[in-house]
Amino acid sequence: MVRTSANSSRGFTLIELMVSLALGILVVGAAVQLFSQGINATFVVSQRAEMQQDLRASTDLLNKDISLAGAGLPSGSGIALPTGTGIRPLYGFSPSCAAQNNCVPGNGIAYPCSVIAGPCIPTLYGIVPGFRRGITTPGSPNPSDVITITYTDTSFALPCYTVTAITPTTITLQLPAPLPGTCVLPPGLAAPQAVDNAIVGLTAGDLVLVQGTVGGNAATAIAEVTAVANNGGGNFTVTFAGADPLRLNQPAAASGDLAQMAVVLPAVPAPTTTATRILVTSYYLWMLPDPLGVPPGTPTLMRQVSGHPPTPLMEGVVNLQFTYDTYDAAGNLLNATGDGGYALGISFNLIRKVNIVHMTTRSQLAGARSGLGITRGYQGFDVQTSISARNLSYQNRYNIGP
Repeated sequence: MVRTSANSSRGFTLIELMVSLALGILVVGAAVQLFSQGINATFVVSQRAEMQQDLRASTDLLNKDISLAGAGLPSGSGIALPTGTGIRPLYGFSPSCAAQNNCVPGNGIAYPCSVIAGPCIPTLYGIVPGFRRGITTPGSPNPSDVITITYTDTSFALPCYTVTAITPTTITLQLPAPLPGTCVLPPGLAAPQAVDNAIVGLTAGDLVLVQGTVGGNAATAIAEVTAVANNGGGNFTVTFAGADPLRLNQPAAASGDLAQMAVVLPAVPAPTTTATRILVTSYYLWMLPDPLGVPPGTPTLMRQVSGHPPTPLMEGVVNLQFTYDTYDAAGNLLNATGDGGYALGISFNLIRKVNIVHMTTRSQLAGARSGLGITRGYQGFDVQTSISARNLSYQNRYNIGP
């Protein structure tokens, strides 16, 4: 008798295979979709976090500089710069600038005149607004703004040195012993740093403010360092040669130059003659070239100190606009002036508050569609804030005796 097995060796039917395959595709597709959404969300969140971090660092530095504007500078209506040669000094300089009086940020901007009408006397202020003096970034209807801030450098004890000699192109500095009572050392230092100190000392491109009074005649000059020589024994010679990049050293100028100060002061100036390093810091937008040569490049926030090469602070900054709260001659408050009151003949020293109207940044890469509801496009942030220029208005009204 032959027995047959009850078990069947046949496989799945075609319908069963198709149903299983469809279910598998649905499960895998859902998993891929969830994974893709997670990747896109991570990409967008990382972009935003990086932009916020870069923007915070840049605005912190800008706010610090603005809050120090005018600190340590002589009070009054600004510091007159060399005049009478037809060559106006520059800030925001690059060696590619050929036209000295009509330059753009990164190439150089001529200092403003002390008055609108009449002879132009280029003048340095604690704050120099550059209303629409910057570049026009792609997609923007108007040029961006520039701002320049000046204050003294308190990390370098240059005022502790005695100015022992002045010529039209040099000053000689001597470290006195003992140090004068007016010498203020940075925290943690027992003695002033050497003038040619490799870390904080003077280098080519630095700006030095020289001040002195003899017989009631006051003299002030700002010059650009071109060389520093160590003569030994705490004695140094700082050279301010002509044809410097910032056009501040002009021995043929009618006034406002170190040469004119050498005329007012004797060859051996009084001990009250001082030299101080000042920091002239400009913020502006510039199109950095694309690494692959694709025009127009990347709009970048730049920071330039005195005559040194500019430093990129943040890429993707597409707009930079400032306004200024100031006072007119009658003491009336003028809010949100774009040029700081220059068109009305108001001194920049009357600026009391700087308003960052727009500091707009855009991500370098387009975003992606994700489960967060973010559509394709660029991410962006816009910062608005106000900073008090307290050092421009400060006056010592207290006579504190010994």
